Amino acid sequence: MRRTAFIFSFSLSILIYHSSIAQLSTGKISGIIKDNTGKPIESVSVSLLKLKDSSLVKVAITNSGGQFEFERIAIGHYLISVSNVGYIAWWSNPQEISPAHQSIIINEITLQTAAASLGTVTVVGKRPLVENKIDKIVVNVEASISNAGNSALEVLEKSPNITIDKDGNINVKGKQGVVILIDGKQTYLGGQDLVELLKSMPASQLDQIEIMTQPSAKYDASGNSGIINIKTKRGQQKGFNGNISLSYVQAIYPKSPNSFNFNYRNNKFNVFGTYSYSYWKGFSDININRIFVDSIKGINQHLSQVSNLKFHSHPFNMRTGVDFYASPKTTFGIVVSGQLDYRTSQVHTLSNFFDLDQNGKLASYAEAWTTNKTPWRNLGLNFNFKREMKQKGAELTGDFDYILYDSKSQQESDNFNHNPDGSLDSTSGAINPYLLRGNLPSIIRIYTGKADYTHPLKNNAKFEAGWKSSFVQTDNDAQYSYLVNNVPVVDTTRSNHFLYRENVNALYANFSKQIKKWSVQAGLRMEQTHAKGNQVVKNQSFDTSYVQLFPTFYLSYALTDKNQLTFSYGRRIDRPNYQDMNPFQYFLDQYTYRQGNPNLRPQLSHNIELSYNYKGELNLTANYTIVNDVINDVLKQIDSTRITYQTKENVAKQTNVGLSLTYNKQLTKWVNVSLSGNLFRDHYTGFVNNSYLNVDLTAFNFNFNTQFTMGKGWSSEINGFYNSKNLYSGLIVAEPMEIISFAVAKKVLKDKGMIKLNFRDPFYIMHFSGYTQFGNINTTIHAKWDNRRVALVFTYRFGKTMNNTPARKKEGSAEEQNRVGGNGQQ
Repeated sequence: MRRTAFIFSFSLSILIYHSSIAQLSTGKISGIIKDNTGKPIESVSVSLLKLKDSSLVKVAITNSGGQFEFERIAIGHYLISVSNVGYIAWWSNPQEISPAHQSIIINEITLQTAAASLGTVTVVGKRPLVENKIDKIVVNVEASISNAGNSALEVLEKSPNITIDKDGNINVKGKQGVVILIDGKQTYLGGQDLVELLKSMPASQLDQIEIMTQPSAKYDASGNSGIINIKTKRGQQKGFNGNISLSYVQAIYPKSPNSFNFNYRNNKFNVFGTYSYSYWKGFSDININRIFVDSIKGINQHLSQVSNLKFHSHPFNMRTGVDFYASPKTTFGIVVSGQLDYRTSQVHTLSNFFDLDQNGKLASYAEAWTTNKTPWRNLGLNFNFKREMKQKGAELTGDFDYILYDSKSQQESDNFNHNPDGSLDSTSGAINPYLLRGNLPSIIRIYTGKADYTHPLKNNAKFEAGWKSSFVQTDNDAQYSYLVNNVPVVDTTRSNHFLYRENVNALYANFSKQIKKWSVQAGLRMEQTHAKGNQVVKNQSFDTSYVQLFPTFYLSYALTDKNQLTFSYGRRIDRPNYQDMNPFQYFLDQYTYRQGNPNLRPQLSHNIELSYNYKGELNLTANYTIVNDVINDVLKQIDSTRITYQTKENVAKQTNVGLSLTYNKQLTKWVNVSLSGNLFRDHYTGFVNNSYLNVDLTAFNFNFNTQFTMGKGWSSEINGFYNSKNLYSGLIVAEPMEIISFAVAKKVLKDKGMIKLNFRDPFYIMHFSGYTQFGNINTTIHAKWDNRRVALVFTYRFGKTMNNTPARKKEGSAEEQNRVGGNGQQ
């Protein structure tokens, strides 16, 4: 009955609205907004209000030139209200639209900084946790006090429509293949290396997270499920300002993520920097049960394997740069970024083999001690420029990047096979003990260049075009040996030297136009790829070249000022991560390891979305996606040797149908709620291990965050998420997973400082359980890690907070960095 009443009320409101616009609606009000130095201010909120009762008519946002415009205004009397964080609110005199006076131009609105008029009082605006934009969802990281003491990966984990599986793979709306950008710049990392990078970034270093499920042709075509852009803090305010964050986290093992960022700006230069240092120590316990059956060798065994992993790292991240304002219309910039880390892990694995033909009697057992030591070095250099043309709104931007990843992993794995009585097994003929040593240097060099041009056309139209080229070189040398009488012997079955070269060249064009209530955008991106791979030791190589076209289309209709419908279509590509193509073997023990696949092909997808947006508070989206040549995690089991290893293959076709909802609302003056949910169905068909795969599963996930403002500087928060039974990669069924966390905060030091206390997973309910039963694979997995924590965080802002940060410059290397890694446990 309530649903019927709602539908009737909604339909009635639409009819009333359409009858009301029969009046003349041809008026226009426009203007430009500047600060007290004469510089245009971007992203300012401008409101058009009715004079008689100050009710809201329309809202506009200024562009990069500080310009705003209201069109199709009915005859009447109005006020203009301008508000921006750090500035004094501005109100116009009454404005009248009449048949004789249909166009009003407000030549210049000058906003005065609040800091200048309020003396020592600093004005800081509070942003909502989640913003529902028409083309993306924006998460404001600092708006959630429960992010205190967390990493970037954990912030993503509780963001709308995002789930992270046991290996750190990031899914959006139930779909794999997301591209991660940092400040618009591709990380070029994937899998374990991407996980380690995101774990090493403190949440205090982050400003916003943008989730774009249907990017335009301007963006790289990579990313089956879209793009996640992580924006770090970077000021643009004049003078010297910044903030510092100090944290101590106690779980089973201690952790301490800390960060510092600053900004100094005068009329010609803007110097900025973000630095972080973290101490991170933790554990992961993994229980695996497998069944092996080999009728020829008479094997019918159950393997119970327990692995206890301890790890620790102390990453240092930095990002610093200078913007030079050569003229009011020309800006040059340089950015230097990097990471230094030394990662170590120790794993003890106990594997018990039970003979199922002997009523589960212990047949043998094996122990392994594996140590990995990985010095990690990353360097990035970016040169960028921006030139505003004579024509208003026209601009040319460019980026040139060099990125280096260098790691020198050392691996030791000591494996002992025992009889039930504890003696070494000497009957199998295998080397026992098997003492494996690995020297695994890896170097990745990336060069990119891009240019983008924007040209406004008449009648609310715009044309965009651009170019990008990237060159990637990877050199991975797996040098394995085993010890015999303490003398190393080269292991030719595992050693390999993989060289990979890739060149991607892209051109795009994009056209958009506003036609009354309709908005249309169409784009086309062409990408030409040439890739060469060479396994030196095994004398195997490939050389491939292909050209792909990626169209995008968007159609939007404004039902009212508060209600908007949008339809979009896009074709996308997911190229394999560089480390997924690297044939290295990464060991848990001699019976369990992970290995790359140099024969992977890109996966291609078609994505359709229909979304409804209400006042920026509510966004409802239906999506349909088809993915061909899906790159899946695959388990391969060799029953005769009792070995199981994980690799990636192009194995299936995937269809994904989903319905997602995000809602953010200030319910009362002291309560704000953010909700998101996603219901989806995944269906996989194809061949895995020479067996036909045809599986589907309907799943959902739910995320909530409730914030309370309690007065006198106190605030608190409760948040959590629930993921139902889910299907990962078409083969692994994951059991439900959930978490709930609490946080409290108090402003101190005249509101410049804040003390936060965050209780993450205090009930210790978050863990992973899953299974796979397909072909000769019969495996169950259970994992838990150092997730129950309490974090104490102190943050302090210094300097003056003046105007809002303008739109951040996005560097050019955006697609390749996501593709450097393997998989890993959080």
